[in-house]
Amino acid sequence: MKTNKKAVSMIEIMIGVLLLALILIPSLNVIIGQAQTVTSTRDHAQAAFLAEKILEIARSYPFDMLEEERHNNDNDSSKKEKTFEYRLKNKEEYNTHVVNGITYKIDPKGVFIDPITTKNADKDSIPNICAVKFTIQYTGKDGRDHHLDIHTILAQR
Repeated sequence: MKTNKKAVSMIEIMIGVLLLALILIPSLNVIIGQAQTVTSTRDHAQAAFLAEKILEIARSYPFDMLEEERHNNDNDSSKKEKTFEYRLKNKEEYNTHVVNGITYKIDPKGVFIDPITTKNADKDSIPNICAVKFTIQYTGKDGRDHHLDIHTILAQR
């Protein structure tokens, strides 16, 4: 009887499969981790784009209509409701946005628009700079809660 020396034994096949598994499993873990990082980065970038959109809306408002506290003592209470700060705190079309299935929400308690006066300005002068602060909160595709704090200055043109 002749034996076939070119055939592969079952032990050689098992060793090959074991080596392949030892190489592929760690590689797959790295690939999955990188995919999660990319997804998390995309979600955070969307929050940053949303922040830029909100700041562009703020820049489109007349400067005296940014801060709601400026209109607290006005006889016309509807003027206060037209301010950017009031709408950002209270109107859902301003403070809630859904992008790629993720709800980005602005925390109304974290919205502050404060006028900045220079040390040389008198008490009756109208400030021409406002500090704007708000926080965007969202739950990413990774299932974790995230937030993005925005701080900037808007100047009157």
